This record gives sequence, structure tokens and C-alpha cells, in this order.
Amino acid sequence: MGEQTEQRTPFFSVLLVLRNEEAYIGRLLEQVLNQQRNGFEMELIVVDGHSTDNTREIVSSYQQKHPIIKLVDNPKQTLPVGWNLAIKEASGEYVLRIDGHTSIPDDFLLRYAKVIRKRPDADVVGGIIESKGEGVQGGINEYVYSHPFGVGNSKFRTLASDQVWEGFVDTVPYGAYKRSVFQEVGYFNEQLKRNEDLEFHKRMRAAGKTFFLSTTICSTYYVRSTIGGLIDKSLGDGMWTIVANRVTPGSLGNRHKAPLFAFIAGLALLAASFFHPGFALFFALCVIAYIGASAYASTGFARKKGWKWLLPCMWTFFCLHFFRGYGSFKAFFTKAYWTAGR
Repeated sequence: MGEQTEQRTPFFSVLLVLRNEEAYIGRLLEQVLNQQRNGFEMELIVVDGHSTDNTREIVSSYQQKHPIIKLVDNPKQTLPVGWNLAIKEASGEYVLRIDGHTSIPDDFLLRYAKVIRKRPDADVVGGIIESKGEGVQGGINEYVYSHPFGVGNSKFRTLASDQVWEGFVDTVPYGAYKRSVFQEVGYFNEQLKRNEDLEFHKRMRAAGKTFFLSTTICSTYYVRSTIGGLIDKSLGDGMWTIVANRVTPGSLGNRHKAPLFAFIAGLALLAASFFHPGFALFFALCVIAYIGASAYASTGFARKKGWKWLLPCMWTFFCLHFFRGYGSFKAFFTKAYWTAGR
């Protein structure tokens, strides 16, 4: 079916799955509740994973004033379980996921509705993410997560909101899924603690489902503000992408595999260097090439913020790549990997 425009009023079930998000949840609830309510209907389902801070109290206070909010418990505290609980509570035609570390404009849902009217054949509609960091290191992390050297050919991270682009892709973030997708494909795999969307989207693609991305839809994601936070996320993402691929082979694209292959190749070359000078020379050339590529990628940030930030930016790129690769490599030695899919 080609591009078209239908006069319809989508009903969105907006899902928020949270745990310990007191710093962000109030702002996000305000943004969802204050959407321009024109051309769509909505309900809001919040799933709390037994937060130990004031997240639940904040949500409850909003729920008393806004009856469209449903509050659901997630005793297992993991994201896939939370999403599945929310989906089963949803009554909307479209199920829309939004993460707790996110900020959205007041026409966010309106833009989804416009794209859905134009592409009703798409099973999932999504937009782009603009990363935002707080503080100096947060600003560096923001840059790294938005640069092709950091995240590869991930269109939803590297396209800017002032670039007009629409088309079918292999995945989208914060997708508005037709609820029928879950009836046909199933739910998120609850064996995974994160990266559940990679595995689910592979099953969707295998079932012939389609993803449509439009840069007219844009949200802001608040990245980790420290290098330690970036490392922790990279380790976890690296591990759970491999576990997701174990559950459903073919879940990973080349950009997901690259850090693992680079880590293994580097490890092998380093070990071989002790036995033959040719390998040592080749390893040294690879290191020099990587440093050069990292320096080139970091110049954009250094030009804006000052050249004293060139090396910290290069270091952040390295941490993102190295720990993502190490996390992927380590996954093969974990119980989660060997029990996945059973």
C-alpha cells in the first residue's frame, strides 16, 4: 500500500515502565498529560517496579487528579515483564512505549497521529531520538551517542529533527505498535532483562511486520551523566544483545555485532603479538588507525566546546566501544546466555 492519508482518530495506550525515576517522572507525566489533544484519544498506563524512591508516590498523586492514569505493579522489576503487564492492560488501537529518562514535546502524540493517518499500513511507527546530557561528561556522552562513530548507522540516533526524512527501516524507538501485533507475534521475552526490543523486532520482521520512521516525530533522551554510567550501560547492553540473539538468532544487525568482533580481534592480535613481531606491528597499526578515527570523530565536539575536551571525548568513544564489546564477549560465559531460549 502506498502513501495515503486517512481521516481517522487513533486511540493510543501510552505506556511508562519505571523504577526509581523520581528525578524525571513528574516532568514526563506533565508532558504526557499536557499533550495537544486534537485528532487522537489516549490512556496512560504506568508500571512501577517496586521503586525504593518516591516514584510511586509521585505517580499516585497524579493518578488522583487524572483518572486516565492506570498504575500497575511489576513485582519482577524487569522491563520486559513491565511492558507485557502494561500491554495486557491496554485498550488502545496503538500501544506506545516511552522510557522514563525521556522528554517529549506537547505535539508528540499529534505527530504520531499524523504519520499513522498517512501510513496506516505500517505496523509500527516511530521517530528519532535526540540525546541530551547534563554537565560536562553528560555533554560528551550526548555527542558520542549521536555520532555515527559511536552508534553506527542507527538512523533514529544520527538523523536530526531539522532533516526531513521518512521511510521504512529495520527498527524504531518508542514505537507506536498496532495492538494486533502482540496478538499475532506474542509479547516481549521475559527471559531478557534489557534489549528485549531487539529480539521482539526480529520476530516481527520474520512475521512480515513493518517499521516506519519519520523525523517529524522527535523525543529527547537523557543519557547517563558520568563515564561510569556510560560504562555500566555499555556492559549491560553488550551482554543482553548477545543473550537476545541467543533467544532468537538473527536479532542483531552489523552495528550490534561490531563491538564484539572488534574486541575479539583485538584480543587475538594482542595475544599473537607475543609470538610474532608481524602481529605486533599489525596490532600497533590497528591501534593507531582507531586513535586517528576517534580523534577525527571527536573534533566536532572539540570545536564547539574547546580543544581541551578532545581527549576526554576520545576516551568516551573508547569506553563505549570497549565495554560494549567486553560485555558482549562476557555474555558467552554467563548462565543467562546458556539458559536463554529453554
